[in-house]
Amino acid sequence: MASTAPKANPRNIKWVEGLRGITSALVITTHVARALDFALFFPADTKDGPPRLLQYPYLRIPYQGRIGVPIFAFLTGFVCAYKPLKQAYQQGNQSAALKTIARSAFRRPPRLMLPAIIATLISFFLSCLGAYRAANRCDSFWVRFDAPDPLPFRQNVRRLFRTSLTTWTNTENIFDRHQWAMRPLLIGAFQVYIVLAATIGMRFKYRILVHVMLLSYWLMNTGHLTETFGAMLALGTLLAELAQHRPTQNWISSHQRLLSFIVAPFLLLVGGYVGSYPQEHEDWAPWSRDLHAFLMNPVGDVNQGSFLVPKGSNVHRRTSAFFIMCTAISIFISPILQKLLSHRLLIWLGHHSFAVYLTHGTILRTVGMWIVYGISGEPWTPAGKNEDGSPKHQEFLHPRSRTHKMASILIFTTLTYIAAWAWMKWVDSACARATQWLEKKVFDDDEGESKASLLEKGYVNGNGAVPPPSERTLPPP
Repeated sequence: MASTAPKANPRNIKWVEGLRGITSALVITTHVARALDFALFFPADTKDGPPRLLQYPYLRIPYQGRIGVPIFAFLTGFVCAYKPLKQAYQQGNQSAALKTIARSAFRRPPRLMLPAIIATLISFFLSCLGAYRAANRCDSFWVRFDAPDPLPFRQNVRRLFRTSLTTWTNTENIFDRHQWAMRPLLIGAFQVYIVLAATIGMRFKYRILVHVMLLSYWLMNTGHLTETFGAMLALGTLLAELAQHRPTQNWISSHQRLLSFIVAPFLLLVGGYVGSYPQEHEDWAPWSRDLHAFLMNPVGDVNQGSFLVPKGSNVHRRTSAFFIMCTAISIFISPILQKLLSHRLLIWLGHHSFAVYLTHGTILRTVGMWIVYGISGEPWTPAGKNEDGSPKHQEFLHPRSRTHKMASILIFTTLTYIAAWAWMKWVDSACARATQWLEKKVFDDDEGESKASLLEKGYVNGNGAVPPPSERTLPPP
């Protein structure tokens, strides 16, 4: 008899990998700006002064940051939900969907934690060798904060063990502070798995209702980073659901021109302008002052908030989250944008994005800073005290020249992607094999329970034979 399950919708989701690739490049861009030209985070170099080109709205978005991690959260929600929903909705196989959720949930911790621990170990060894001396002494306060302080070897070892734990308990990793997002992303993945397991048997419209309610909850919640992780994960799960819904996809296909050339550009323009809200000194330019007044609705010294930025929420995170939501919806409704993001170069970047995330910070704080400030970190004089006993102002190292900065950016970017390629070829593949080995040890085969599993339950005969299911009896108490 022919299956009554609906046929699979051959939808292109390569754009997910392309978007991930662009995001990893944006993370690099942001951190280079933080390290070498922090004023790009302002709307101008001085109050009411002329802005530089990269300080204007829209153009400033790649440099001011705040969008990389939320996009990764959105992609986590989409990717974690897509396959189970495809099995449950298109193939009508809820049992297989639940098994997929279970296996995915098992794989997620080692696939995140093993590479992160290895990256931390590499940074630890470099710290022991004094590779961060230039970063510790440079005039970029962000780089100094990001680089681990020098410690005696024994104390450094203790710090390594402590950091390996705190990365997953309170997000602090002294050796690689960029790993602060690992814990929320891991928790977020399990948030998606729990929602899927709880709703996998629901009808489509009720699952959509659950996703919309979760998205609304996280947006109304003014707690710390709720818009960065909770809302983005819920949005990713919602769009993964709609990606399986044939009427929705048919409607998008039939209105392709309208959505691609009018609606999507409008969303990107509005979202991009709001997302351009400066990280600091929003009162230094007319456009940012007006945007601040619109979003924060200040009355006297009190900000009343707005629909986009509720009172008590983080305006910087909220504006970036709004931009990402507009961008995600624009991509989802525009086959043209999806095709652009499916370019093989962007897919290659996406394939190496996690490796880029783990390696770029260490390379920036070592080779990148060596080129700009010198390897030795000299000349250097500790601040100490003045003759009258007052604390002396610490003099930090200054960049050698603009040319050194440009050379640093070029060499740092090249080394980062070379390191990412090598990481994926050897390190990540080894972590994948280890995870696969663990998975095979823990889970039964898809065809049924293994002999080892039946032996644990007491169903294997004394001679080692496995009786058929009809002849199995409960073991004696």
